[in-house]
Amino acid sequence: MKHMIQPFGIDMRKNVLTDTKSVKHMHFYETDITNDILNISFIPSYTTEWIICYNDGNDKSEFICAGSQNKLTELSLNVFDHYFGVRFDNTGCYFNKGCNAKTYPVNITDNVFRYEPVPDSYELQLVKDFHKSLTFKDRIALFKAFVTDCKTFCPVSESIKELNNLIYSGAGTVAELSAESEYSVRHISRLYNKVYGIGAKDFIKMYRFQNVLAEIIANPDRDNSFFIEGTGYSDQAHFQREFKAFTGTTPKQYIKLIKNF
Repeated sequence: MKHMIQPFGIDMRKNVLTDTKSVKHMHFYETDITNDILNISFIPSYTTEWIICYNDGNDKSEFICAGSQNKLTELSLNVFDHYFGVRFDNTGCYFNKGCNAKTYPVNITDNVFRYEPVPDSYELQLVKDFHKSLTFKDRIALFKAFVTDCKTFCPVSESIKELNNLIYSGAGTVAELSAESEYSVRHISRLYNKVYGIGAKDFIKMYRFQNVLAEIIANPDRDNSFFIEGTGYSDQAHFQREFKAFTGTTPKQYIKLIKNF
């Protein structure tokens, strides 16, 4: 993906720093408080999101973990000075040390967990380290050390990696996935539900939409027909219905929103 798509609300704000290349499996962003309540929306996606909310002058903080979502999910953040976000790609998830090696994103699908760090926890130490950091790059390095010290990365199965690569290469339906792999349509659907908690059809739909949305962000002045050409949408009406279902707004309203920032 060329752009930070998730979460929808934060991505539309000014002064958001993003980094999509520095660490494997993770994309980073951060922003400071701009008004009393920061409302964000998670577009239906197969990715997992962590947001670390913290202040400058004290240890008050909150960790938020949003699993992959099957529908548009609204979230209000509490007021903090800073918000440091991490979007994990679809190759796996980080869980606590000692977890089963085959723990998959499905374990947190359609859930949002909120946690206030307790004294002597790794999470609170990370916040204290953030206090002493000077740059976004420093905080990325600190977070990487944090997950290395106290979390375990659990990758998705090799079968899923193989199927995902076929999708990235152009397989646009479950039938095409089946034809290009050694798996039946039914087995493919079982694999995706076991790993992500969504069917292969929905995974493809989310992948298609995220790529189209990235193109819109990069080229907001182009006509909608340019964005959907060759992507699998049957017509403009199909695209607009899906856009509204995924983002809660129309393509025209969305483009107006991003042009205002």
